Amino acid sequence: MTYLELNTAFGDYDRITALRTGDVVADGVQLQIACLEPSDIFARMCSNLEFDVAEMSMGAHMFLLGTGASPFVGVPAFPSRAYRHSMAYAHVDANIDNPADLNGKTIAIREWGTTALIWIIGILTDEYGFDMRSVDWVAARPARVPLQLPAGVNLRYMTADESISSLLDSRGVDAALHHEEVACFDSGSNNVKRVFSNHAQAEIAYHQRTGMHPIMHCVVMRADLHARLPWVRDALYDALEKSRQHAANELLKTGTLAAMIPFLPQIIADTQTRFGLNWWPYGLDANRDCLDKLASYAHAQGLTPRLLSAAEMFA
Repeated sequence: MTYLELNTAFGDYDRITALRTGDVVADGVQLQIACLEPSDIFARMCSNLEFDVAEMSMGAHMFLLGTGASPFVGVPAFPSRAYRHSMAYAHVDANIDNPADLNGKTIAIREWGTTALIWIIGILTDEYGFDMRSVDWVAARPARVPLQLPAGVNLRYMTADESISSLLDSRGVDAALHHEEVACFDSGSNNVKRVFSNHAQAEIAYHQRTGMHPIMHCVVMRADLHARLPWVRDALYDALEKSRQHAANELLKTGTLAAMIPFLPQIIADTQTRFGLNWWPYGLDANRDCLDKLASYAHAQGLTPRLLSAAEMFA
């Protein structure tokens, strides 16, 4: 049988491993998989359409759909999901004792429009009365896509000698929203704290209230490939779903543990209690509410000129 060879790129995830090893094969397709940092994949895909199929930032995917001329077709497989309460940091002298205190402050970010930032701004707005227009934003770099900031949002860019960590530690800003631990916090600075002192409990409570498990990344294929070979999309989805299930099955084994987590069986049992037996679902129907919520946040934050629906993201 002749297979269609596709050049693909994903982060190095357990839910992709079975595709890499060949334990799962896409019908009629041979995948040449590069494991790269997701931010590198996004840049190379958005600028040069370098891969036939790739992991993609939901923020970038929605922005490009909103332009009406996206070079991508979405595949409703979601290799990255994460709660984001942990990304809110504050200087200890900035009088920020709860999330509502972020209003009116100066806040550092990496760039406007990242999916993680979309989620945390949306969550802060919905749950804590945050007003993004009350903030003086300081970004480390311009957005990777040429989006239009919402009216009333004030943003400046850092100079070459500034960083999120240095500004936060010195109180050049009052707070930061950053998807990774800020370096000064990681090194033990006494000047910096998390806005959610127990972010894990806040994230659990958020899930219990809303049922949301925030989606960060999806999968896209080139639109020109889809136009020529529309069957490939379903073959890709089926293979991605089987690879995800393969990873889940490995985590369920109790004889030898698939991950270096001592209490893994107990953690998986707790996860199933909270999320159900399919705790990381792919597909449109199982994720419609989450995708519609993300689309509403993206529109409010200037990524899309109109409100997208979950269905059109993966039409």
